[in-house]
Amino acid sequence: MRAAEELQRVESDQPAPLPPDGFLADRLTFPGGAAALVRAREVMSAVLTDRELPQWFIDQCVDDRKVQSCTLDRWSLRAWRFWLEADNRRWWWWAAEVEGDRVTMTVLVRAQPYLRGSLDWLFRAAARPA
Repeated sequence: MRAAEELQRVESDQPAPLPPDGFLADRLTFPGGAAALVRAREVMSAVLTDRELPQWFIDQCVDDRKVQSCTLDRWSLRAWRFWLEADNRRWWWWAAEVEGDRVTMTVLVRAQPYLRGSLDWLFRAAARPA
């Protein structure tokens, strides 16, 4: 999926259409409701347009210089950016909606299982208070 197409899906409030040929749809839920969805969209829009990430997201990430083990409660910004690069990511934003205090999201994937830690961190950071 091209970045411009994915950006349209990130910014859309439309329900998820059927996935295109060659893709599977995976439905996920995340905490945080409307506020988390707004913040996650802000970050993904920045990623897909090569704009600077919002400071609140950068502040949620751990400083790479402080990483001493692989068991962290926060991702480093460098690792997160690596897994969001087009060649490394195996999921694409397809649709998202708020259901009470949860976000229900549909991602497109080519196969399951897939690495989704970067997506989980995006919503975990987005759900934390500013």
